This record gives sequence, C-alpha cells and structure tokens, in this order.
Amino acid sequence: MFFLIIGILCNILLLLILRAFQTYHVAAFPAIVVNYFVAGSFSLLFTEPKSVYVEAGHLWFPAVGLGALFISVFYTISVSTSQAGIAITSVANKMSVVIPVVLAFVLYQDVLQGLKIFGIAIALLSIFLISPARQEKKKTAFGLSFLLPLFVFLGSGIIDAAVNFAQKKLVQSSTETACFLGLTFCSAGLIGLFIFLFFYKKESISYPKMLLAGLVLGTPNYFSVYFIMKVIENGSIQSSVLYPIINISVMLGSTLCAYLFFSEKLNTKNFVGLALSVLAIVCIALSN
Repeated sequence: MFFLIIGILCNILLLLILRAFQTYHVAAFPAIVVNYFVAGSFSLLFTEPKSVYVEAGHLWFPAVGLGALFISVFYTISVSTSQAGIAITSVANKMSVVIPVVLAFVLYQDVLQGLKIFGIAIALLSIFLISPARQEKKKTAFGLSFLLPLFVFLGSGIIDAAVNFAQKKLVQSSTETACFLGLTFCSAGLIGLFIFLFFYKKESISYPKMLLAGLVLGTPNYFSVYFIMKVIENGSIQSSVLYPIINISVMLGSTLCAYLFFSEKLNTKNFVGLALSVLAIVCIALSN
C-alpha cells in the first residue's frame, strides 16, 4: 500500500509540474527530453551491480521499444491537444485504462466480479465528467481530429500494459527492474534528443530554464513508474484493480490540486465526476 500511495503521489506531482510549465513558459518538449535522461540516471544510480546492463540482454529490445512509445505518445498528446482539443485528448488518455484492464482478465486470469465491473464503469463515467470543458471546434482535418486521440488512447494503454507485462514476465529481480527502467528512459531520451536536434524549432528556448525544468520533472517521473512496478512485483493487488485505482486517483488528485493551486475552474459536472471517482475507487478497492 505504501508503494501504491507514493506512486500515485509522484504521478500527481508529475502532472502538476507539467501544468506549471505553462505558467512559467517552459518549452515542454525539450524539458521532457532532459527529464528522460534524469530519470535514466536515477535508474543507473539505483542499479547494483551495474553489470546487469550487459547481462540482461533480454531486456534491451523491449525497453527500447517502450522508450520509443514513451516519447512518441507524449509528442502525440501535445499535438492532439492543439489539433483535436484538450477535452477529447484528456478523455482518450484516461480511457486508455481499459486496455491494461482487459488484458489483465485475458493474460493474468484476474477475477471478474460484479463489484469490480461496477467500479470500473463508474470510473469511466467519472473520466468524462471530470475532463475539461469542450473547447470551440477547431478547423481540423477529420483524419487528425480522429486519429490523434485514437493514437493517444492506444499508445497510453499499451504503455501501461507493457509496464505491467515487463514486471510480471520479463524482469526477475529488483535489480532488473531498475535496469529495465534505465534502458527505457535513456532510449526515450535519445530518441527525443534526435527529434530535438533535427526537427524542433529552437529559437525561443531558454536553456537554463529547460534544464532546470527537466531536472525537476525527471525525479517524480522515475519514481512514479518505479513504485508502481514495485506494487506489481508485490502481487497483492490484481492488475484489473491496480490500474483503475491509479488512473482515477491521479485524475482526482491532479484536478483538485489544479483547482487549489492554479485557480482552474470546476463546474457542477466536474464535481459530480470527482464524487463518482471516489465511489469508483472504493468499489474497485473492495473488489480486491
């Protein structure tokens, strides 16, 4: 339970830092690239012995693939937010929880029961209600307005499912967990660096601010994934319970913090969604 709480808090902090980027005019993409190298450095620091990076050859290919997915999904979220709107992108990102939940029933034989199904259904409803108000319709090609949120939905869900699979089936010790995360974060950083060097417009970047933002972001980013993997390793919570609880708790916590610290407005629909999210967490937790 301790690992789960810390993991959720780190995820909330992660979103609040990203929200603060808007307030302090931080160039998000290059700061994210720096953040991946910072997170990878934490992995290297906590990996003992270091020789596992050479010995655990079976982790390299999955970690590089997951790293590529990390950076590509982040970039797609930023583009989708601009092209398709915040509301639909936010819903697509959060609704992706159905992917690891369905796979948990198929691959890991999680128990299917009424209270759990009810809780998940309430959780999905709360996502729609908590999501930001719909923006004015943008003049966007139908393909972009449909495909970008779809990729966010699939990519985010596959990331959660892949992290779950890696902890259950690939890594065999805490050392290999740290190694896998190090390879994943560094892969994401290298791919992001390539994009930054050759495709990103650099005219308005404040490099000191970018480096500081990446350093601040990288710390909770590493621990947000590490502690969730420790919860999976412990095995006391079924995956079909774990991911809805994480997803809804993070959305609940980040929404309340944005309301308190960034003066973001909440309407009646949002407050109903927050109340339902609490009910969903209780139902799903009891079903475990």
